[in-house]
Amino acid sequence: MAVKAGFAVDGLAETIRALGKIDRRFRAEAVDILRDGAKLAQRESQRRIGTGGYRGPKNKGMIGRSATSTGAGVKLRASKYPWAYQAEFGEQVAHVFGHPTRQSEFKRRTAGEHRPPTSTDMFKNTGGYMIQPALRKLLPLLVEDAGVRMTELVDRALKSEGFARG
Repeated sequence: MAVKAGFAVDGLAETIRALGKIDRRFRAEAVDILRDGAKLAQRESQRRIGTGGYRGPKNKGMIGRSATSTGAGVKLRASKYPWAYQAEFGEQVAHVFGHPTRQSEFKRRTAGEHRPPTSTDMFKNTGGYMIQPALRKLLPLLVEDAGVRMTELVDRALKSEGFARG
């Protein structure tokens, strides 16, 4: 399974598919568990907007989320908000009146200093201003919560089929 950043759970998609074969509502509930985690990460990332003058109603939807039967994610909506990448990673050069100018020449920066991702391992990575720090903070909680809720869901699904788990 290819993962850009974050964490992957082996067998998650297969488990959700099997739950859907037992009953469609179990599959929907499993996707809801993933969606709840993505909502929490989105809310925490959105709360972190504020550096470089990005806070405000015009940036309320700059961070999006998605959840499917194969996983969940949080992403920048760069097509709608062209400044989203500079808000997340910072920038080195800004275009002022059409001329590229180094941020170090400004009296006041238009975005934070450029902080690219340093590693694909989210716990070692020190890049980003909004999404990546939120994920580093929330990842242990999200993994624990999703694991407990998914185990309870699988137990209920198996009991509904007559398999007693002890």
